[in-house]
Amino acid sequence: MKNIYKTLSVLFVVFGYLNTIQAQQQILLDKPVRAGELILFPDLNNRSNYYYLPDKPQLASHPTGDPIFSFLRYVKNEETAADSNEGISESTVGGGIVHALVELKVPDKMIKDAERALSRVDSNGKIIGPVVFKSGTVSLISSVAKPNGEFEAKVCGLGNAPILENQRSAVSVHINKLGSKILWETFNTPTPDFSTHFEMEVEGYQSPKRVTIEANFDRIYKHQTFEAAIAAPVLSAEIKASFDDLFDSGAIKLTQIGDDEELNKLKEAAYTQLMNLMFDKVGGTGVPQLNQLIPNNQKSMLDRATEQLQNARKEAREENRRIDALEQSRAERNRAVQRRAQSRADSVRTAGGHEPITRNQDTTDNGDDTDRETPQREPIPSLSVAVSYQMKQVRRRGVYKIDLNKYTQTTKTLPFDYNLGDVKSKCPSCFREINADDALMKQRQINATLGGMNTDDFKHVNFVNVIMRKKHGNNQETVDEIKIDKSEFNKQGNFFKMLYGWKGDDDRDKWLAYDYKTLWSFKGNHKIESDWETTKFGSIALEPPLVKKPIYIEIDEDFTLEKNIKAVEIKVYSKLGDKNEVSSTNLRVNKSELTKTIEILLPRNSEDYEYEITYFIRGESPKKSGLQKSDYGRIDIDRFM
Repeated sequence: MKNIYKTLSVLFVVFGYLNTIQAQQQILLDKPVRAGELILFPDLNNRSNYYYLPDKPQLASHPTGDPIFSFLRYVKNEETAADSNEGISESTVGGGIVHALVELKVPDKMIKDAERALSRVDSNGKIIGPVVFKSGTVSLISSVAKPNGEFEAKVCGLGNAPILENQRSAVSVHINKLGSKILWETFNTPTPDFSTHFEMEVEGYQSPKRVTIEANFDRIYKHQTFEAAIAAPVLSAEIKASFDDLFDSGAIKLTQIGDDEELNKLKEAAYTQLMNLMFDKVGGTGVPQLNQLIPNNQKSMLDRATEQLQNARKEAREENRRIDALEQSRAERNRAVQRRAQSRADSVRTAGGHEPITRNQDTTDNGDDTDRETPQREPIPSLSVAVSYQMKQVRRRGVYKIDLNKYTQTTKTLPFDYNLGDVKSKCPSCFREINADDALMKQRQINATLGGMNTDDFKHVNFVNVIMRKKHGNNQETVDEIKIDKSEFNKQGNFFKMLYGWKGDDDRDKWLAYDYKTLWSFKGNHKIESDWETTKFGSIALEPPLVKKPIYIEIDEDFTLEKNIKAVEIKVYSKLGDKNEVSSTNLRVNKSELTKTIEILLPRNSEDYEYEITYFIRGESPKKSGLQKSDYGRIDIDRFM
C-alpha cells in the first residue's frame, strides 16, 4: 500500500511540474523565428525571450553508444502439403519485428548556433529553454505489400510521443514476410524505408487577427463524418476534410477585415477553435486503444490514417506543382523583361557607333536553370494526420461566433519526420535473422495402435494399459498413460496418443528416447505385464501377448454308429502363465452335430495345448480319452483314445 502511495505521489509531482512549466510558457505560436536549424517562439510577455522547438528526434543510445534498436526477421518451419513432392520449399510462416527507442534531443552546438543567428535578428534576443509539448503522437510509416503485389506507404503503428526534451518513447511494428524482406534490404541503404512521423501539440497564444468566425452547429453536426463520430473515434485529418466541406457550403463562415493574412492560416485558426469545442482527444492523448484500431467490419484506424496520409501527400504535391508553376511563370517574366532591357541597351550602343556587349549565354540563362532546379516542397498539412478524437457528450446549438481580434489561447499541431538512417553500419548486431523452430516449444507425440485386432477381439480382452515415462535432461520425469478398452477403441478409431515436451533436453538425440510398458487384461482375470522397454520411435505397435486360436473339431458319423455313441464332450486346456484356461464344447450325434469350432487363448509364440474327450455311450458309463497333447488346429474324433 505504501508503494502505491509513493507511486501516486511521484505522478502528482511530475504532472504538477509539467503543468507549472506549461503555465510559465506563454508563447506566441504565430510568430515563429528561424534561427540556424532551430525554430524559435517568442514569449508573449517578453518578446526578447525565445523557446526553441525540440524537433530533432533521434535514436536513443545505450551507455556503450550503440543505438537502442533491433530488427528481427524470423521464419518457422512448415510442412508441405500431402500431395507436394518438392525437395526444397519456402515456408509461408515468417515476418519481422522492428523495435526502437526514439528521443527528442537538440545538441548544445545547435543551440549556440541558433543564439548567434538570433542575435542578427534580435540583438536583445536570448534562448531560455525548450518548448514543452502538451501531448503528441508518433506514427511509423513504411511501404508494405498489398494483395495485388504493389507497395504503398502505410501507417504501421501509432503511439504516444515524448513530450519533454531528452524523454524517450518506444516504437514497434510487426510486418509480414515479404515486407520484412524488402525492409531488411532497404536498411542496407543510407535511407531505409522506415520513418517516424511526429505530431506534437503545443499550447500557446495567437496574435490578434481582424477576423470573426461564425459556425452553425445545427448544420455542422449533420455532416456524415460527425454523425459517425458518435459511435467511433475520428482522425484529425478527417475532421479537417469535413470542415472544408462545411466551409464551402457556408455552415462555417469566416469574415476578414483587411488583407494581411493568408486564408489558409485563418481557416487553420478557425478549425482549431471549433475542434476544441466539439471534440476531446481519445484517452487524452489522441492514441486509440487496440479495440479502436481494428473495429469489427470497418476500416481500421491504421488503414484510415494511411488513406489520410496519401490524401495529404497528394494535396501537398499538387500545391508544390502550383507553386513551381507560379515561380516558373514569374521567372519567365523576369527573363523577358531582362531581354527587352538588354535589347534596348544594345540598340543605344549600336546607334552610338559601339559594338553590342557580348554576354555569356550561361549567365543569361542562369536564372532559368535555377528555376528549373527548384526542389519540390511538400508542405505538411496544418492539422495532424494520425491523432484521433472522440465527440464530446454535450453538443452546442445554434450559431457560434468567435472573435479573434485579441490574444487567443490555442493549440497548434507541429509535425516533423525522422528517418532512422544508416543504422546497420553503426550497429550490425542490432539486426538478426532466426528460425523460430524453438526447442522449448517442441513437444513429441507418441502414437499407439493395436496391431491385428478388431472389435470382436475384445471378447477375450478386457483392456490394455500403456505407461510412457520420459526422463529429461534436468532429471525431471514426464509420465503419461492411456487405457484402451472396447469403448475407447471404437471411439478413437485405433489411434491413441501420449505426449512429452522439453525440460532441459539440450541433447536432441537423447530427447527422442523414452520408456514404456504395457499391462494386458484378458477375460478370466489373466493379466500380463511387460518390462520397461526403451525406444526412440514415435509409434508403438501394441500386439497382445495372448492370441486367439481356432480349433476345428470333427467326429466321424460311422464311428458314432458303430460304437453307439450319442454325444461327446471336448475340453481344451491352454497354459496361460501360471494358470490353465479351460474351454469346452459338446457334440450331440442325435442332432447331427458332427463338427464345431472353438477359440482358445494361447501365448503369441506357442501352439501347444492339451485336450480330453469324454464319450457318452448308450447303456454304458462315459469313457475318457485322458489328456492328449497337440499343436494342430484340428481334432478328429474317430476312435477311442
